[in-house]
Amino acid sequence: MFQPTRPDSGPRAGFSLVEVLCALAIAAMAMVTLMRGMGTSQLAASRMDNYLGARIIAQAIIEDELSAAETTADQREGKSGPYDWRFVIAPTTVNGLTGLPSEYTLYRLSAEVTWSPRGRFALEALKLVK
Repeated sequence: MFQPTRPDSGPRAGFSLVEVLCALAIAAMAMVTLMRGMGTSQLAASRMDNYLGARIIAQAIIEDELSAAETTADQREGKSGPYDWRFVIAPTTVNGLTGLPSEYTLYRLSAEVTWSPRGRFALEALKLVK
């Protein structure tokens, strides 16, 4: 009769302990590299989120003033969530701009947004007012 044979159970079957330990060491090194990469990408995403939030606030402040009917020299400060902002409206001149009628005034609109620990975003615009 036919009897099935068992696989060879000699010294060549399976993996040796050294091979298993080498594979585990390589896997551990790969995991460390992947975890470090994930931490770096999370930090970069957090920084980008802060930067975009600050930019939205600065743009909103400047756009509000650009669309305002009247503009005068002014300085304002405020807080919006984790952001502190400062807005300055000041008369200004531009090199090369001459012959502006006296009833017109050129204002520089400066918005600066800061956040912890050392984040800062600044945006400027000009507005000509009659």
